[in-house]
Amino acid sequence: MTIIAPRGNVIAVQTEMGFDRTLESVRAELLSRGFSILFEVDFRRELDSKIGISASPCVVLILWRAFEAYQALLSDPNGALMVPFSLAVHGNGSATVVSVLRQPFLAPEASLGIHVLGQDLNREMREVLLHLATHERQNKQRTLNCISAARK
Repeated sequence: MTIIAPRGNVIAVQTEMGFDRTLESVRAELLSRGFSILFEVDFRRELDSKIGISASPCVVLILWRAFEAYQALLSDPNGALMVPFSLAVHGNGSATVVSVLRQPFLAPEASLGIHVLGQDLNREMREVLLHLATHERQNKQRTLNCISAARK
């Protein structure tokens, strides 16, 4: 697992787990934290079907939790711009990158409630990415244990 240096408003990690396995792990972790996945946009499929271009695998998950949506709307009339939000999983050769926009990307004059909500969502997304790193490490250890046991 490699943490990619933040670029602008993006937080990202790169994993050696395959694309499908990473996507499955990210979905499971988000659902376990109470997020709803409203939509999944499969860029590879859409680009191929709409304009005939073959691209690397990339799926964008559109996420939200009802309580945060309610909290955002109570805090600021523009709060609906914050939720739902997106998380991307994309293949990068033999690795997979998971990235998310840091919140809030609204103007600094946004309400205190929006800033607190943004900090909470940032923390939660960092925890999701940390869970992914831990999951990858556990899988590597299991593989090493299986190889070691097979050699005995």
